[in-house]
Amino acid sequence: MSLNLVSPGVKVREVDLTIGRIDPANDQVGSIAGPFAKGPVNVPVLIETEQDLLNTFGKPSNLDGQYEYWLSASSYLSYGGTLRVIRTDDNSLINAHAGVSSAISLKIKSAEDYSNNYSNSTDWLYAAREPGSWANGIKVCTIDAAADQRIAIGTFGLAVGFAMTCGFSTSYAKSDGSIGTFFGYVKSIITKVNEGSVDIKILSNNDNGVSSPVTYGENPISKFLVSPNVYLQAFNSVGTANSLEKLRIENSCSVGVGSTVIEVSTSPAPGVSGGIDANILVGDLIRSLNQSFSARVTGIGTNTISLATGAQVSLASTTLVVTYTRSATDGTLARGEGLVPNAEKNSEVDWYDQQTLGLTNSTIYWKSIAPRPGTSQYSSERSGKNDEVHVVVVDDSGSLTGIAGNILEKNANLSKAVDGKVSPSESNYYKSYIANSSAYIFAGVSDSLLAPKFTTIDGYTPLTGGAIQWNQNAASVTFGLAGAKTYPLSAGSNYGASSGYNATLSNIISSYDILSNPAEYSINYLISGPSGGATLFESQAKANKLISIAEARKDCIAVLSPHKSSVVNVTNTDSQTQNIINYFNAIGSSSYAVFDSGYKYTFDRFNNEFRYVPLNADIAGLMARTSINSYPWYSPAGSARGSINNAIKLAYNPSQAQRDLLYPKRINPVIFSPGAGIVLFGDKTALSYASAFDRINVRRLFLTIEDTISRAARAQLFEFNDVITRTNFVNIVEPYLRDVKAKRGITDFLVVCDESNNTPDVIDANQFRADIFVKPARSINFIGLTFVANRTGVSFEEVVGTV
Repeated sequence: MSLNLVSPGVKVREVDLTIGRIDPANDQVGSIAGPFAKGPVNVPVLIETEQDLLNTFGKPSNLDGQYEYWLSASSYLSYGGTLRVIRTDDNSLINAHAGVSSAISLKIKSAEDYSNNYSNSTDWLYAAREPGSWANGIKVCTIDAAADQRIAIGTFGLAVGFAMTCGFSTSYAKSDGSIGTFFGYVKSIITKVNEGSVDIKILSNNDNGVSSPVTYGENPISKFLVSPNVYLQAFNSVGTANSLEKLRIENSCSVGVGSTVIEVSTSPAPGVSGGIDANILVGDLIRSLNQSFSARVTGIGTNTISLATGAQVSLASTTLVVTYTRSATDGTLARGEGLVPNAEKNSEVDWYDQQTLGLTNSTIYWKSIAPRPGTSQYSSERSGKNDEVHVVVVDDSGSLTGIAGNILEKNANLSKAVDGKVSPSESNYYKSYIANSSAYIFAGVSDSLLAPKFTTIDGYTPLTGGAIQWNQNAASVTFGLAGAKTYPLSAGSNYGASSGYNATLSNIISSYDILSNPAEYSINYLISGPSGGATLFESQAKANKLISIAEARKDCIAVLSPHKSSVVNVTNTDSQTQNIINYFNAIGSSSYAVFDSGYKYTFDRFNNEFRYVPLNADIAGLMARTSINSYPWYSPAGSARGSINNAIKLAYNPSQAQRDLLYPKRINPVIFSPGAGIVLFGDKTALSYASAFDRINVRRLFLTIEDTISRAARAQLFEFNDVITRTNFVNIVEPYLRDVKAKRGITDFLVVCDESNNTPDVIDANQFRADIFVKPARSINFIGLTFVANRTGVSFEEVVGTV
């Protein structure tokens, strides 16, 4: 050791001879790909229980034999292992959605796909989290602080987003003892059109959300005599093309059939020439909101307005409001403001308390979900306003949960602000929050109303501009309002043209290809599930593909069953035997694969039916259970460890003679054994020549020790190839192999890692060599019992070795 000291002192140096260690390997992870009802597409999701499988990928279906995939996955999980499930893609998969355009075919494969490609989409409002018909019938219900009041009104011609002026009058006691009358109007926008009423958001002078109406003093509107006891009122607004002129007729009046003339007093309103508003033109439509009156202006005199032939109206003694709406140049009616009857205060109700979720099969009030949304503290502190919104997901039809009107999720007090937060580290921006937390939906484009455009009247300055968009930072933004909205999700579609579950072989293989890289996903079993196609050749192609993946990874086993039609509903057992042999003869040799003999009969509790499902998931499950209860190098076969779960009977139960044909062909029989039940009765791999690796327990022994020791060897990378590193590595490996030997995995071993195999040439090539020799323990496959009858008087020693 070089001290590198220039004056007297002590230098301390550490030498670490403990680099690396043995970590136990987890060999209980299976994998399966198939057409499931829901779930992310082409994403290997780790599933631990059947309930997880149900929640993530939905229920098994009768369509196109899809239940075989689901029940295979469930069978494996019943043995205690964990499972990576991959939902296969298909060109016909579509997410149920509420779209801006109903023509879109929306497919969001996963949360990552949404984040990368769809989070800023403008084609849809809300969508199911995954493709498929599973979400058809779900409703997304939202509400914000859009409205203050509900007012009774005729709804003909009105729509959400219309600006509206609500006229009113009220009496009051004057100081001189007489009774005075206030006239005025309330400015608002329509947030919902109901049967016989509209919901409105009242806009005050400063749009502070105050529900009290805006008044303009006593008798601010001039009245003009039309005929005795009948009055015409006009607001003093300056009209332009496509704008609105307003009149109100009080008391009773009848307009008869024929060309009708309304006389106007010669005492004009201020700024109105000749007693007739200069903006009233021939062709204007006079229409009452209750649809009892509609007529075109056919002539305008100095003091008269002529109406078209056939116009008629009957006015009650209470006030009725009519509107003038200028005709557009194309002959259609222009969109404008509405004028409603006098709004009596005692007829007003709190808007939020009356709002329901808008469901078909039940009535749920928003007030039972959460208090009225408004402005969050975060937004308020930054001079923002109206950013809060509630989002609720409901199974309205009951198609998903079986309960109509079942509330699936409540997301209260979310924010329309991109930077909205409830704490420094927790965002509540509604799109991000839903993307990260919802189990059912994603959010797309916002559905805020347009800001109303008013002419300034009597000092009133309304909101101006176009759309007040969501999805901005909170600072100084008054967010657009949407009111109470209900979005039914629809158009979700499954696999193929018939929206069933007939996934193509190429798509299933593409899903398994995702597992090709062992550095990305750790798996131990490639479970085939159903045989893979309508034909024998498609099934064989799938089997060969899974074997090629296992051979390339060299850390897992492909588990395969025969083609279904070769076994199920074939009554002759000899035909079944030959069909199975013919099927596996075309599949390549590999110690990284295991073949079984058929299908088990099990109960599908979700569809209340008995089903035949392949045994390959059970064989993988037996290996996982053996690892859990014993060790990977134990054979999973036999009555001690080979009992098949949830099997009522077998589609094929081979006899001893038939087993003698199957076993040399690399096929492990599954049989019914009296007293033991249905058990795996073989432990061969798919290797076609004699080798220690033609046994499952030996292949799994080497998979285990290879994986464990190779991970320990990674700690030696970039160290020096010298005696210290080599000794350290040997000191790691030998105790581990001694432990495996003590647990009956091997009978003996030798670790060579010294100058004999780390020669100067190896060292100069920056390599490190370790040769590990093991003698694997062998499972008993054949037992011979010889019983010898001896004559009386003959000792056993005399006859031992003679038979």
